[in-house]
This record gives sequence, structure tokens and C-alpha cells, in this order.
Amino acid sequence: MSSATPEPGDLQVHHDPVVDSALPLTMRHALRAEVHRVTRPPFETLLTVAINGALMSSMWFFLPTDLVDQVFSLHGSLAFAFVLSSWMFSDVPATNVLGSDAIRVLGAIDQPVVLRRMLMAKSTVLWCIVAPVCMLISVIMGSGSSDKVVALYSAIAIGVIPFGVLSISAWVGIRFPYHPSPIRFRLQERRNWKPMLVRWGTLVLLPYAVVPALTGLFLAPSLLIWGLTSSAGLSKKLPDNNVGLGIALACAISIAATYFGHRYSLRMIAQRRDKLVAYLSDPLLG
Repeated sequence: MSSATPEPGDLQVHHDPVVDSALPLTMRHALRAEVHRVTRPPFETLLTVAINGALMSSMWFFLPTDLVDQVFSLHGSLAFAFVLSSWMFSDVPATNVLGSDAIRVLGAIDQPVVLRRMLMAKSTVLWCIVAPVCMLISVIMGSGSSDKVVALYSAIAIGVIPFGVLSISAWVGIRFPYHPSPIRFRLQERRNWKPMLVRWGTLVLLPYAVVPALTGLFLAPSLLIWGLTSSAGLSKKLPDNNVGLGIALACAISIAATYFGHRYSLRMIAQRRDKLVAYLSDPLLG
């Protein structure tokens, strides 16, 4: 295989310069632009979300029980929808928020209001792809059990907690963005193996650790309260009121994280402005 360096144009697949460079004047425009981006080839966001959902579901239902207990920290039919949503969010769309939209980010790099609008649109569109499906699954699975109220609480958690998770997981992509280059290009540049393969491979896998860890962090105070206030700890069914209060606390933490997460994202971008411009301007950096 030749190691010749491709031209930059070879790396920018399916770009529409007019759409890609247009900056959103309102939140509505930002949402429309993000929907347009994710619903055109190569469909990176849709494919990764679907693959993650299929992978998690297959492991949940087909792995031996002892392996399922090792892979997933939450168990039971009502936990399925919550774990499914966490896995579907655990991929590059949740972290690589700058590299996947380099042209518009470069245009808005000195406009914090526009950048905040774009980051919020990315979180919202990804939420719209994942959360409604998982919330519906939670309600459906809960309708056939005696824990209908708990199923409702689970659906609320699925709807609220991801906003805080996505706001903070974006820090990974702000600190370490990467261009969504084709595998063919990375193999051609294999002599430049460290940035092309090690860095890229690490950033592709990192969301699988970051997103579940953040989800667990937001739930940790609730789990602690449940463990301390229930006579049987977490080993038996909790009273509905306890579950509701715990979910409310987790949601409140997530809402606060959403606000502070976006603020700190803008601060990070401002601090790293020159490095980000240099990196995002050159798709050959991989």
C-alpha cells in the first residue's frame, strides 16, 4: 500500500460548503443545521448509535448470566432501558464535538454565543436520537410489571441525566479533537503511527469509559442515600418515594452539570483557541 499523503480534499467527504460554513443565528437554525449534518452520508452519528444499541442489547440478552453481571453494573428488566441509553450515548458523537464539525467551529471560534448554540444543538439532536426510544422501552417494559411507578422514574432519568453527561463529555473532544478521516487514510499514514493510530484509537474508545462513568457519578449521591436510608440497603426493592427522591436528586445534579458544563466548554475553547485553530484547519493531522 502506498504511503503517499492524500490531498486534503480526499478527507472531506460529503461536505456541502454552503451548509457547513453557515453559522446559526438562532437555536432553531443550530438544530436544523445539526439535523442536516447527522442525516447525510456517512451517517456517523446514526450508525454509531445504532451499532452501540445493537451490541448492548445482544450482550444483555444472549451472554451467560455471570458474564452479564460482570459487564453491566445495573441489572433487572427496568434497568435495561437506562443501561441501553448510556451505551448508545457512549461513542464519538458524545465527545468529538469540534472535530466532526471543523468548518463551522472555525467560523465560530471567536463567537462564544454561537459556539454555545452549536454545542447545545449537538447535545439536543443526539438526545433526540437516543432518549425517546429508550424512554419508550422503559415505559413498555414497566407496563407489564408491578413497578409501573419505578418505570416512570426510570424514563424521567433517561430523559434528563444525559444532558449533563453530554455537556461534560464534550470536554474530551475540546481537549483532544480529531478529524473523522477514513480508515484508508490512517492506514496510508501508518508510518506516522502515534497520532494516526494510537491517539485516534484511544479517543474512539474513551467515550465507552467516560459516558458510563459520568452517568454513575451523577447517580452516586442517590445510590448512597438509597443504601443508607433503606433497611435492606440496595439488595431489595426500594419504596417508590425513595426512588423518586433519588431520581430527582440525580436530575438536579444533571441540570446543574448542563449549565456549568457548557460554560466551561466555552472557557476551554477560548483558552485553547490558537491550538484548536491550527489543528482543525489541517485535516491531514488526522
